[in-house]
Amino acid sequence: MRAPSADLDGICADCHYEVTETYKTSLHSTVRGFETSLLKFGGEDALDSPHEGLGQVYNMNCMACHATCGECHVSRPTTWAGGLINQHEFFSTPPMEQTCFGCHGARNAGEYMGTVGFSRDVHYEMGMTCMDCHDVTNFHGTGVAYDTMWEKPVLPSCLDCHEDQTPGQSDLHVHNVHGTDLSCHVCHSQASQSCFECHVSIADDGQSVSSSSEMRILFRIGLNPEITEERPYRYVTLRHIPTAADSYIEFGENLLPNFDQYPNWKYSPTHNIQRSTFQNESCNSCHGNERIFLRESDLRKTDSKANWDLIPEVPFTLEY
Repeated sequence: MRAPSADLDGICADCHYEVTETYKTSLHSTVRGFETSLLKFGGEDALDSPHEGLGQVYNMNCMACHATCGECHVSRPTTWAGGLINQHEFFSTPPMEQTCFGCHGARNAGEYMGTVGFSRDVHYEMGMTCMDCHDVTNFHGTGVAYDTMWEKPVLPSCLDCHEDQTPGQSDLHVHNVHGTDLSCHVCHSQASQSCFECHVSIADDGQSVSSSSEMRILFRIGLNPEITEERPYRYVTLRHIPTAADSYIEFGENLLPNFDQYPNWKYSPTHNIQRSTFQNESCNSCHGNERIFLRESDLRKTDSKANWDLIPEVPFTLEY
């Protein structure tokens, strides 16, 4: 059998039944995050016809990202390079550089390791891996089927390790005075990769899809698209996702009727943290720097109208 771990009731379950049971509903297994995004833009019945329109895109493209147990613990992800990592050696803790990077290298893992953007994350420079911050349930799931990664009950927080910098309890005045108005990333992250104008078509083999998009490294701060108890910040770092209203035009007309209801500038806790950044060098580096905030000039004709709600009023008045 080419991919024995693809059967979650098969050989892995013989010894790791508790893990395979929770993994069945994990986002790594179901890739439901992609489905959720498509259903938002396309409507609740957008995927009901599996061989037409968005259903075709989902089955031919999104489902290719589905990961098996083996694609982390013994081999590289098939969608990246495939092949055994080190003959038939099984890794209890997968090697980040050959597994996490394989699927997430264009953004978070690439930024973390310094292959995308301007410099790598300070935690990577200290020898830390993804598993040092992400709980194992972020990979294996909990047995509950979540629609997005934001619904996971345990997600990394800067305060997990830096509790002494909690707003109101910090020895740094700047942390106390900003409170929860800012996410930590607003001051401590760097430019990240944003993608624009993605267009998808059926590949020459007729069995998969091909796509093209424009990629840019930039840094933008905007209003939080969805304030929650876990993420109460008013200002956050944003990343542009490549979806445009006509991204799937080759598969049908008007496949994203709800496109303008949801922003395609998204809240993004980038993985390229540094203690000192260009925007925290001084108060004026942020408060007097309109260029780092999302502006009307950043929005394209093909962008969602909902992005307008994320544009903050700048410049800011210093009142501290």
